[in-house]
Amino acid sequence: AAQSASGWEKRQMKKYAHKTIQLLRGWARKGNVNVVHYLYILDAELAVLNGKNNKAKKSFSAAITTSSRNGFLHDRALAHELASAHFRAQGDDYWGNYHIECSRACYQEWGCSEKVERLMKKK
Repeated sequence: AAQSASGWEKRQMKKYAHKTIQLLRGWARKGNVNVVHYLYILDAELAVLNGKNNKAKKSFSAAITTSSRNGFLHDRALAHELASAHFRAQGDDYWGNYHIECSRACYQEWGCSEKVERLMKKK
């Protein structure tokens, strides 16, 4: 979503992302480990908005790892899907295709066949 946003939309996304990140960080500090992967996803999307591609790459990777480790299959699928969009926007079809295939496999495992069909059309 961040790649195709207009200037005004990007400013609004950044503002909302900062507020949400602060909220999630507060929950994580209080011991809620179920939100850590969301922090990484938001950090990655915020990095995309700010043009920080290396940070986005690291944050997407951390989101995928954390959601996988903690058993959040649907969120791992989402992180892969967002990473795919980022890499494709950067012109990196190899990693874009890799992440869309991983996303498809996660959604398939989760039982979300309609989403799998939509992702197959993106290939």
